[in-house]
Amino acid sequence: MKSVFDAGGLKSVVITRAPMVTGYRLIFKDNHNKSFMMTAQRADKLESRVFKSMDATVTNAVKVGFNRMAVECNLA
Repeated sequence: MKSVFDAGGLKSVVITRAPMVTGYRLIFKDNHNKSFMMTAQRADKLESRVFKSMDATVTNAVKVGFNRMAVECNLA
């Protein structure tokens, strides 16, 4: 993911609550406005990585290279 960011391929990142589990996930947008999620290394490619805390989520977004991110809150 970092190599894609370094090459200029990622435009933004949004932190959202992960559905049906306790935690957060990262959703990235590329330069073509295509959205995709960070996945766990040893998990199915379609399964998004779930972080237990907001701090861990932000830390991983910073490791990719982002210094600004949005947080989406779905309260319904």
